Amino acid sequence: MIQKKSICSVLVAGLLVMCLLGAGCTSQPEEGTPTATPTPAATGEYVFNETNNNETVTLPAGSEIAIRLDENPTTGFSWNVTSSAGLEYVNDTYIAPETELVGAGGVHVWQYLAAEPGAAEFTAIYKRPWEETTGNETTFSMAFIIE
Repeated sequence: MIQKKSICSVLVAGLLVMCLLGAGCTSQPEEGTPTATPTPAATGEYVFNETNNNETVTLPAGSEIAIRLDENPTTGFSWNVTSSAGLEYVNDTYIAPETELVGAGGVHVWQYLAAEPGAAEFTAIYKRPWEETTGNETTFSMAFIIE
């Protein structure tokens, strides 16, 4: 009987300690306490892909921009790219797929520098160069506000 009371006492004491510890983890900041505000991103590298189509992005001058779009030149299709002033072309590279599957597509990467403050744009149309543009092609565009 004494052993049962001791075990129950230890269990109850352990439960109380757990409740006290748990309550400390869920406390809310007091009213009037300043909350953290996000700081603007530093100059760095920004990577964009198909999920960023038709977006407008603000970034600091001097930032490096990489735009990665799926491409399969074995089909004759490629991206016809245009970029405006404010974006300084650095390089573009086709990265082949890591497979031995014939006809598999890879990724084309364009690298730019956000050279000068203002508005800039990157646009691309995915088509065969020898075919006329019909308006049904896949397109990609992004607008940049360079600060």
